[in-house]
Amino acid sequence: MRTAPVRDRLLDAADEVLFMDGSVSTPVDVILRRAGASPPSLYSHFGNKEGLVTAALQRRLRVWTGVWDDQISRATTDRGRLLALWPALRVYQRDHLTERWCAFSGTAAAIPNPSEQLTAVLAEETQLLRDRLLEHSRPIAGRRARQLASALFVAYTGTMATMLREEYHAAIDEGEASAKALVAHYATEQR
Repeated sequence: MRTAPVRDRLLDAADEVLFMDGSVSTPVDVILRRAGASPPSLYSHFGNKEGLVTAALQRRLRVWTGVWDDQISRATTDRGRLLALWPALRVYQRDHLTERWCAFSGTAAAIPNPSEQLTAVLAEETQLLRDRLLEHSRPIAGRRARQLASALFVAYTGTMATMLREEYHAAIDEGEASAKALVAHYATEQR
């Protein structure tokens, strides 16, 4: 059996240890043990633990964006495209990179003074959420699209936080129900 390259093993171990099983503050030696890697391999590939966290989040963002893109493309209505965030979250959790809650929020909470690179990936994820929600809110809410997009952003981040307290299926269902109620409210106001 062929062993995965050390860089991939470190990224996989970071995902498991930092975002699925534990927290971003988990010591680097735990990640190294899980990856079957040495400290020099981590430092040669990523510079330090924060570099590894940044690379793991960049990978998550690429995967997440692809899953969300796919769900948007499957939607046949403006409302479906706007609400595609929740079906995308189900697919992402089930088929790709399961997490206890939002890896990006967890990282932002655990690292109060992030590097420029880590700050950039955290901001990129936030901007992706805000931009897409606004884009897909416009056909439904018109002049109130910013308010709808903001409310849906809060519903989504609430969904992610609820995943810490309940099974992710239930958290996503609750978040989606809230999002649908918000969309119905703003769509009614447009008429």
